[in-house]
Amino acid sequence: MTDYTKTAARADASLRRKGGIVVLRQIVAGEYDPDLGTAPTTTTEYEGTGVKIGYSAEDIDGTLIQSGDQKLLLSPLQRNGAPMLTPTTADLVLIGGASFTIVAVDKTEPVDVAVLFTLQLRGL
Repeated sequence: MTDYTKTAARADASLRRKGGIVVLRQIVAGEYDPDLGTAPTTTTEYEGTGVKIGYSAEDIDGTLIQSGDQKLLLSPLQRNGAPMLTPTTADLVLIGGASFTIVAVDKTEPVDVAVLFTLQLRGL
């Protein structure tokens, strides 16, 4: 069986050469607190590496992919070497001072090891 951990490490090394620092921000709501009248939230940030590229004109349909949307190739490893949390559409991405929502996530995972995340981003 193929060791996809090595493939993930190679993908990370390639993205570090070509890309830059990306922050995945996860905001999780806790249980409703009647004393506060709200559900407290916890924000966790994961620092990773990614390459942001634009969609080609023929990919932009105005509905699923809109003008201005960006594609992000995100490393399966955090900058500290730990596995990257699988992004969701509830998370935010921060790149160079700009914030993006995640419209779609595609995880390349041949077996049980993620080797690349491809995200569709939309500016806030």
